[in-house]
Amino acid sequence: MTADEKAGFQLFNGKGNCNSCHVDGRGTALTPGQTDNTNTGSARPTFTCFGSANEGLPLNPRDAFYYQTTPDFFGFTGNPFGFGYRDLGMGTFLRSGFGAAPNPNDTWTPLAPMVDGQFQVSSARNVAMAPLVCPTTEAPGPFFQKEFFHNGYIKSLKQLVHFYNTRDTSFAQPVTSGHCAAGTIERVTCWPMPEVRNNLDTTTGMLGLTDTEENQIVAFLMTLTDGFTRPYPDINTFTGVCMTCNPATDPNCSPSRQGNGSLIPTPPLPPCASAICGVAPVPNPPIP
Repeated sequence: MTADEKAGFQLFNGKGNCNSCHVDGRGTALTPGQTDNTNTGSARPTFTCFGSANEGLPLNPRDAFYYQTTPDFFGFTGNPFGFGYRDLGMGTFLRSGFGAAPNPNDTWTPLAPMVDGQFQVSSARNVAMAPLVCPTTEAPGPFFQKEFFHNGYIKSLKQLVHFYNTRDTSFAQPVTSGHCAAGTIERVTCWPMPEVRNNLDTTTGMLGLTDTEENQIVAFLMTLTDGFTRPYPDINTFTGVCMTCNPATDPNCSPSRQGNGSLIPTPPLPPCASAICGVAPVPNPPIP
C-alpha cells in the first residue's frame, strides 16, 4: 500500500468512523491519540455490518422512477404518485407498503417508524470496481460513471466521503437538489435537505476531515477491489464508452463536482402520498 492508502486505512478505522458500519474486523479509534486495543477479527472482513442506516440523502430528481406516472405498453404504472413518493426504505418493507415484497413476519410491523428512511449498509468491497478500459470512478478519466447510495445522488467516491464528512456542517441547506444558493456549489459547499429526516445516522455528518484526509480515504477504498472474476468470465468485457472531460474547459470536471453538469431542479414537492406515509404505523414524526 502507498503512504496515502495506509493513511486512508487509519482514517477509515478512526476519525472517518467508516468501520463502525463497514466493519473490517478492527476496532474504531475516533479520537486523536486513542489506541485500538481490540483483537483483529479471525474471519475475512466483509466491510458491512449487514444492518441498515439513513444517511440523509437528498431526493434525486434525476431518478426516472418519479416520471413513471402513466401506464406503459403493458398497462403497468411504475409510480402513480410521481413526486409525492418518498422512499422510506426499510420502513416501507416492514409495512408491506407500495413497491415492497410482503413482510414475512407481521410482528416486525410495529417497528417500521424506527427504521423509516433506512437502507441496507452495502459492502465497501469493490466500491471502486470499474471496467479495465475505464480504470477509475473519478473524473477527469477516462472514468466509469457510477451512481452511489440507494438513489444514485452521489457520483464519485470523493463526493461520497465529502458527504459523510460535511453533511451536517454549514453546507447543509433547506433546499432541494438543483436549488442551492448562488455562490455555493451543490455536492461541494451545499447539501440539499434529506428526503427523509427520520432516524438520521448522526455518527457521520461532521467528521472534521481535511480535504487531504478525504482523498486518503478514497485512496484506501480503491484498494478494496478484489479482482474476483469467477463465475463471471466476461466481467471485463465492456461495450460502453468511458467518460472523459477536460478540467481546462469544464468546471465540473473533478471528482468533487462530477455530474453537476447534469443537475436538474427538483420541482415543487407535493405532500407525501397517503399510500406511502399514511400507512400504519405512520412515520413519527410525520414526513412532509
